[in-house]
Amino acid sequence: MISLDTSFREAAHDHRLVVGEAVEPFARIPYGEELSVKKAGLKKFIDALRIPASIVDDIVPAPMPRAYRTTTRRRVEFGRGQVRLLHGDGSDAYGASPLEPAAHAEIYATIEKLLDGLTPMVSGAVNHVILRGTYEEFAFIINVRGLDARVVRSLRTMAERVQKAHPNVMHAWIFHDPKGSRYYLDLERPATGVGAKKLYGSSAWMQKVGDVNYQVGVFSFTQVNLAMTQALVDTVRAHAGVTTDDTLYDVYCGYGLFGAAMAKDAQRIVAIDGEEATVDNARYTIRRAGGQVTAIRQILRSGDDMKTVVSTILKMSRKDPAAASNVVILDPPRAGTSEGLIAATAEGLQPRAVVEIFCGPDEIYRSTKEWKSAGYGIQRVTPLDLFPGTMGMEFVVSYAKGFIAETPEPNRTLRRSVSRWQR
Repeated sequence: MISLDTSFREAAHDHRLVVGEAVEPFARIPYGEELSVKKAGLKKFIDALRIPASIVDDIVPAPMPRAYRTTTRRRVEFGRGQVRLLHGDGSDAYGASPLEPAAHAEIYATIEKLLDGLTPMVSGAVNHVILRGTYEEFAFIINVRGLDARVVRSLRTMAERVQKAHPNVMHAWIFHDPKGSRYYLDLERPATGVGAKKLYGSSAWMQKVGDVNYQVGVFSFTQVNLAMTQALVDTVRAHAGVTTDDTLYDVYCGYGLFGAAMAKDAQRIVAIDGEEATVDNARYTIRRAGGQVTAIRQILRSGDDMKTVVSTILKMSRKDPAAASNVVILDPPRAGTSEGLIAATAEGLQPRAVVEIFCGPDEIYRSTKEWKSAGYGIQRVTPLDLFPGTMGMEFVVSYAKGFIAETPEPNRTLRRSVSRWQR
């Protein structure tokens, strides 16, 4: 299977660099050496996809390649009468990861000590502890499988002690996950019962990217590399080429990162996401940034869900959305867009331009094939080293209607691997 991970590992081997199966294989080597390996690996990956090199930009390097992660977590393990905090892969978490701010390690050391002092009934109910926020302001989330009055009282006391030791931990919440999912902010929890409970602070923090102050929900998706978020915004803006004649559809909008950044560039922003509080934050931020916004809560599980969005816009404006000049930005989860969504977007909105952001680069082939079927061709690719120290990389890819020349067709090895992805 040809993947970006495989391409990077082959390039590391070519550079005589042993990376093994580590989660953070480049974290402890000089960043210049890491970039050299990634540039060579990127060429392998692009060649495998058969995307013309002429439309692929150089890697945008990370301005802060270490200590950049603004969301970190620890898995809680209780055994032999002792609480231990582990990394997500089960490895020992003692000593800070080079990719995490030093403050996180200090806070986790306090949390571990306090958890160990709780009764086994309370500490045994905790799945994960998570730190989120900016480099100056932190939110502390305690993911629990069991939630009752005793657990809440004990964890509130513990969280207040964390804040006393670390005053920049300004928000603390319990997140109830009775399934004990390995996903520490699992959005597929049971619909009944308490989903989350505030211990102190507020439900959002404020962070500035460029000229925009964003309101970010404690449980909302946000980029883990805040230091590079401005570079991501600038890249997407350049790809989108939005004008004041355009309606910008910010699909999987999250807290409104792209919509707010381009609030004054477009005639109107249509922000779409599946979580109510997240959509509310996007609406609030885009308006404060000076944009005209329509915010729609819609979970995008299929093409039918995008058809629902188009129908909603039609009812609200009494005008065919496809009659406007539309630009679409999609920032889906790592697994990519849901089945049928691209076809429904192309049919219902007929955008003049599309920008898709890939956290999972191995989805580029599938999306490009679907956009081609809808009449859109790949126009430009920009890789960003949004996850330095790891095998990950973010890609911004733009498509234009009718721009079908030299559409990528993968080699035989990649085609076999794609068929496995689609099963």
